[in-house]
Amino acid sequence: MKNILQKTGLTIIGISVLLLLVGCGGETSSNEYLGKLPGIAKEYSEDIDGLKKDLKESTDMAESFSLDKEIDLLEEESDKAIEEYLASNPSTDIPFEQQGDYQFTVKEVSVHPKYSSSASRLQFIAKVTITEDIKKSFGFARDFFAYIKSVDKEGKSLTRRYGVMMNYNNRGPFKANMEVEMAGSLDGPADMVTFEKLVFVSKEEYEKQK
Repeated sequence: MKNILQKTGLTIIGISVLLLLVGCGGETSSNEYLGKLPGIAKEYSEDIDGLKKDLKESTDMAESFSLDKEIDLLEEESDKAIEEYLASNPSTDIPFEQQGDYQFTVKEVSVHPKYSSSASRLQFIAKVTITEDIKKSFGFARDFFAYIKSVDKEGKSLTRRYGVMMNYNNRGPFKANMEVEMAGSLDGPADMVTFEKLVFVSKEEYEKQK
């Protein structure tokens, strides 16, 4: 699939071949929990990085303009490929571990089925149960947060940065025993080919890696 667009230009045939290769999944790696999402993102990422390298080294204005257009097109196609894959292959029952001391218990995690996920970012949804009233000094909090990372079987963090989750479609107050959804994203799905679980870390750990 490498550099297909660069070799064929911005032709309909070139785009069709690219989409066919991605869609068929013959050589796309698969993860037990995220399916082909990381593999698709990785394939596109490698092609985009190659084009960006060519663009950086180019000294011809016309060629640079063409490469820039190809990059934009490929980025759009990569996001569409992720969206279409998620639509027919929802990633639910994502394994997780709650390490941080939170005022809620995580019950379920999935990849958001419709919004925000792309070749550069995966949006997660977590269903949680509030274990105690979430308050601030002036009363009930309107928002609350959690901090996440993705790890492999050895517990190694897979992405360059941790993510932040917060209450989703609900601005509080948050009282004990309430069921609430949280949403948040992690950059770099191409790095999650060996994904094993999502870890809810403490705010202290999150602050250290910023």
